[in-house]
Amino acid sequence: MLRILLLYVLPIALALYALIDCVADDDVERTSVPKVVWVLVILLLGYVGPLAWLAVSKIARPHPGRAGPRRRGPLAPDDNPAFLRQLAEEQARRERERRRRERDQGGDGPKPSTSDS
Repeated sequence: MLRILLLYVLPIALALYALIDCVADDDVERTSVPKVVWVLVILLLGYVGPLAWLAVSKIARPHPGRAGPRRRGPLAPDDNPAFLRQLAEEQARRERERRRRERDQGGDGPKPSTSDS
């Protein structure tokens, strides 16, 4: 019984799965081999063809449930120390300019009224 399973059922099931996966895949060209060639490889090479397709297709595309490779470094601008430092420097520069403009205008501004009652 085990011999029948290993010699007949398992290769057919594996080939069927790989064939359906190959035909349903929209982006087969990323493997640089046409879809027709993959179908022939899956059908003609027994265990090797379906296993080759499954290995190549799973390596070439990321799993939809998993995130892609993690990037090193900050993920958002507000997590980036260099960006935050630049932002703080820009804010300090603007504040200095605002104070300088106020100082240059000096006594030209409106004077508070004093009421003598």
